[in-house]
Amino acid sequence: MKTQHALGLGIASSLIFSGVAMADFYGLDYAITANDGVDGESNWTVRIYAVLDEGERLDAVAGDETNNKTLTTTGSFYQNGFGGPTSADINPSLYGPFPSLVYDSWVTIGLEDNVGNALSNIGIDWTDFESGGDLATDNGTWFVTPKDAQGEAMPFTNQNGDSLYGTLVAQVTVFGNDSAIHMGAIFQGKDSMGLTWGPTFAEIDIEQPGIIDCNDNGIPDDIDIADGTSTDCDGNGIPDECELDGNDCNDNGIHDACETFDDCNENGIPDECESFSDCNENGVPDECEDLQDWDGNGVPDSCEGLVAYNVSSDTGYTSLDAALLDSDDDDLIWVDGGYAEMLADIDFRGAEVDVEILGGGSPSANVQMAAGSSLHVGLMSDLAGISSDNDGTATVSSDMHLHSSSVHVARGAALNLEGGHMMLGEISARMNSELSLDAPDVFVEGPVTCSAGSTIYCDNLTSNGDATGTFDLFGSMENNGTLRATDDVLVSNDLTNWNTVAIHRGTLYVLGNLTNNGVILGEVDGGPGLRGGNGPEDGDGMNIVGNYTVGEDASIIMPHPYWNISVGGNFDVAINDSANFIMNEATLNLSGHEEQTVEVLGADYGGIEEALDPSYGCTFPIGIVNVRSGAHVVLVDNRDNDCEGDLAEVMYAEMLVVEAGATLDTNGHIIYVADYDNQGTIVGEEDIIIIDPPVLGDLNGDSVVNIDDLLIVISSWGPCDGCAADFDNNGDVGIDDLLVVIANWT
Repeated sequence: MKTQHALGLGIASSLIFSGVAMADFYGLDYAITANDGVDGESNWTVRIYAVLDEGERLDAVAGDETNNKTLTTTGSFYQNGFGGPTSADINPSLYGPFPSLVYDSWVTIGLEDNVGNALSNIGIDWTDFESGGDLATDNGTWFVTPKDAQGEAMPFTNQNGDSLYGTLVAQVTVFGNDSAIHMGAIFQGKDSMGLTWGPTFAEIDIEQPGIIDCNDNGIPDDIDIADGTSTDCDGNGIPDECELDGNDCNDNGIHDACETFDDCNENGIPDECESFSDCNENGVPDECEDLQDWDGNGVPDSCEGLVAYNVSSDTGYTSLDAALLDSDDDDLIWVDGGYAEMLADIDFRGAEVDVEILGGGSPSANVQMAAGSSLHVGLMSDLAGISSDNDGTATVSSDMHLHSSSVHVARGAALNLEGGHMMLGEISARMNSELSLDAPDVFVEGPVTCSAGSTIYCDNLTSNGDATGTFDLFGSMENNGTLRATDDVLVSNDLTNWNTVAIHRGTLYVLGNLTNNGVILGEVDGGPGLRGGNGPEDGDGMNIVGNYTVGEDASIIMPHPYWNISVGGNFDVAINDSANFIMNEATLNLSGHEEQTVEVLGADYGGIEEALDPSYGCTFPIGIVNVRSGAHVVLVDNRDNDCEGDLAEVMYAEMLVVEAGATLDTNGHIIYVADYDNQGTIVGEEDIIIIDPPVLGDLNGDSVVNIDDLLIVISSWGPCDGCAADFDNNGDVGIDDLLVVIANWT
């Protein structure tokens, strides 16, 4: 027979029923969960647990003639009118309108409300308990079945702060801080092997511990701290506001233990709580700073007004302008970081020098560089704007990041920007300019405007604004805004589009892979405007050396016969809405030097001419599919493009061209074309089907040759220049033309 442990702050009796199978049932324990949760008379709320080992469960709480089940108090129990005697009567949706329901008194096994609650009871009169009185029975129980998960032991923390396992058996709120609570009952459950333990009697007596309220707010100190209404930064169990005397050196009403102070001289006194020498008035003791003394006179430069120092000439200055005006080519000038932060502009005034800002940047300054000059900024470096000179090359670099609201590169000039990472606002690159953005990742939030001949060097450029013009980008680009190509644009690596690429004229060259998850369109501008009203020229469009991958919700809109898309890698299109694929007049050039796959897109409506209209069904028609010399194209069906989801997918095109030296492998997929020209090799040429081929002798276009066509020949008999019935084109409808109709009679 096991003896119940003394748990919590209650008093537990010994377990009885010797000889009954026992698991590790340790008796009862409790935790006080609230003080004065109910308005009015002082009250406190307790939860009572049957203490078990992990993996065990409680199934029943009972009383009989020998061991009555009792739940009593020397005060009275709080009972809410919207609750009930068991947790199965508690509706949590009522907590909002009736918050005091949270503190209702009830019994349970495991659960605290009616959600998923399987609790039952028998033989118990709840009348007195529901009126605030005691609960007692000598022949009753509340219980769950062993299959109900709510009886399983769960982790809880008792009044002593110990972490235990157990099953909740009751919550009671008692009026009167001096009131006592008693619970005694028979308990039965199962161990981790499924064997029944008990029945076992256990009881507990609970009293409210003494209340300490140092701030006299009517809430016990421990509840204040637990609820967060008082802080206890030093963890001594006393609200911080009760011990500010001697613990608030800066008199700000906050316990020193709650604050983090600088103590750069490590004398045990926070810097802000002591007096010290601070000649530059920056709030840091002079002894804690490595203050520059450029002129070596023993006085920090910042304390005698020196903000710039020409290292090359060993001369200090009271302004950067003075240092620049007095400099020689290739001089090195140091600038105080605090001074630089206050500058509205930094103008090199043509000085070919190197300027280094010590410690930071100049977030309010517009920087005008000079040819051959450089500016180096420290950590966390912001500049309002950066402009190149009118010629030559200038450099701006940072130890960590480089931020600037605007970047301007003049015509024929070059500007190099360097940093650990880069965030820029707007960029303007004039004709024949060069902009180098030397950082692993560069983010541009504003517009990018580039004139003819401009070049940008950047490993990874993310454009979140509108990029307009014509330029060469040596690197990869992610477009989240609108990229408007007003003439040729080149991206030397990969291009990923999440928004819009609008090609007004010229060619978008992508020497890597193009991934389109947005809209790419050939935008014909009627002008005036970006292109001066000129339409695209034959061959304008896109030239992709690598793969062209198109997402399901993306669009390809090329509504003009001059538009071309040339792809050297795989043509992998997942679009499943034909309204988002307009290429019925455009040309798709396939020019890979290795085997490239091409997705067939259209649903199979058969060889009907209507299927060449993009508004008909889900056919995704293409104007011209041209397999270039040297290419090896294999048709595939890896995507679900047919809109219906259950149709075979094919390709529709006005014209199919396979050039000499090219190979097209249909791979079993049908290509419907109005016409095709095979100068190379087609594997599976039987899969090439001519759409509505003309029937010789069919003069009325009904695809049959019969008496109606014969009557047309007779009605056109004789000299007839350009007549449809003049099959031999000799300018005369006669017997030879009549014989053509008869020869093809259907």
